[in-house]
Amino acid sequence: MSYQDSEEDDTDTAFDEDEMSNASCYQNTYFMDGGNRFISLPTLGNSNTKAASFISRVFEDWLEQKIYGKQEDDPTLPILEDSVECVANQILGQLKQHAFPGISKALVKVRTGHVYTYHQLENGQPLITEDMEGFFQQFPLFVEVTIRTSSEEDDNDMMPRKTTLLLMVENITVNPGNPYRLTDHISASS
Repeated sequence: MSYQDSEEDDTDTAFDEDEMSNASCYQNTYFMDGGNRFISLPTLGNSNTKAASFISRVFEDWLEQKIYGKQEDDPTLPILEDSVECVANQILGQLKQHAFPGISKALVKVRTGHVYTYHQLENGQPLITEDMEGFFQQFPLFVEVTIRTSSEEDDNDMMPRKTTLLLMVENITVNPGNPYRLTDHISASS
């Protein structure tokens, strides 16, 4: 269910992003060369859990398929030149193929773009130093994923377990500061 344009959606109010700010966090950045190579750099200070690690592996599998599945004669850059809605639906489809028992809520944020838009200073200058230039010339594109998870509180509940998933996808050149949002409920029996 997309609620990109609907601020009144019940699912939107049921999923409080601020509440997730204290949840377990996993963050990783993948730098790509525009061809079929990427390097994964995890962020220091992750408060990673087994659940977030599993979701990150599912995401990384999708990313690998997306990059390595590109046809050689296709001039487009995978992910960066795909529609944001298409990328979000593909990621959601991959995540829905799995169950996340014990997770009541999961927030998955994906940002993508050119390294010069990765993280910028207040004056708009890229946060890149001279010693990083060589690396970024080889891997000028990025995909950053942040995963926040919270666990179920009541283990005695006999209702089927479901995970409320909020997926946010932002392409820095297409929809900066306005991520495309999808939400879904994933049953533990998926």
